[in-house]
Amino acid sequence: MRAISVVMLTAVVATGCHGSRVPGSPFAGASLLAPLSDAAEAHDALLRADLARSDSVAQLGIAHGLAANFTSDVVYLRGGLPIVRSRAAAQAIIAAESLGGPVTVRWQPVRAEASRDGRSGYSYGYTVIGTGAGAAPSIRMDRYIAFWRREGDKWQIAAYAETYGAPPPAITLPQDAADSVLADVPMRRARGPLEDMRAADDEFAQLATRLGTGRAFGTFAAENAQIFSTPGEFITGPDAISQAFGPTTEDSKLVWHPVTGLLMTHAPSTYKIPTANDCPPVFNVALYDGANVEDSIHRSKAVGEPPLLLPFSVFLAIRDAISAVGGHRIDPPLAAPATSEAILRAVNHVQNQA
Repeated sequence: MRAISVVMLTAVVATGCHGSRVPGSPFAGASLLAPLSDAAEAHDALLRADLARSDSVAQLGIAHGLAANFTSDVVYLRGGLPIVRSRAAAQAIIAAESLGGPVTVRWQPVRAEASRDGRSGYSYGYTVIGTGAGAAPSIRMDRYIAFWRREGDKWQIAAYAETYGAPPPAITLPQDAADSVLADVPMRRARGPLEDMRAADDEFAQLATRLGTGRAFGTFAAENAQIFSTPGEFITGPDAISQAFGPTTEDSKLVWHPVTGLLMTHAPSTYKIPTANDCPPVFNVALYDGANVEDSIHRSKAVGEPPLLLPFSVFLAIRDAISAVGGHRIDPPLAAPATSEAILRAVNHVQNQA
């Protein structure tokens, strides 16, 4: 087996998330009266929600308290069991855990980040479990990673995994969770960014199978990716992570099998256009210094939304002017491109209908 026990990896692209300051670190140079940006506020709210899980468990018990923080369609991963999707199934599995007598649970996040639009985020850290009573209670330290979704003003967990410091005790899948098991089949092809994510995950899995897990992480991990090592220690960066796995052998090879995924920002309804307040902590900019491949209008290098959306104002202004011919009572039959002939036909139609 591997020389070092590595149980969790998270890869973060700095331009995609905010809130990368270490929890509890000082706000050096910040004014006490300065308002938080939307991204910073979302990060702090996510962090508070993660810390508040301990209170929820203290009030409701481990199963109900933890499940109260889950979305109804949460994806729950527990070592030794199939993946399930639903709050009820996750709660049934948690209830089946045998922790032995009175228990206290505390979560200590190490890192939390929210997306630019403040609608999703993740956290990871340590789960500290105290069991028993008397002079010598038993303490167990596990690790966790949670993917959060913001529903209204409340952060809830949409995917969750406890990554144990030691192999978890074997349990049988509860009957109440059997109907929520995700099919153990490869993730289906999708469209757009979700397909890009699925393809990357699949490529990672194939690379891990062919050349080893260390090589796969070295290729796909972000510059600030981290994995758990010994308690309280982390390994950071693709090169260090790759080396942590050591030489690949048949005994140390891990098989990755992607089965499900979800793109949180998939349409204008779930996408908030970034503002100046959304600038990431690390923002490197380089100006393109090459020549245009071919001549363009005023040698413009603009691509994407601006050159497509800005001309709409001209088209709509023409359409409004045509509508004015009929006192804005007739909808002009003007379609793009608004050629001279198309404009004249639309004017004649409005005049005849007025």
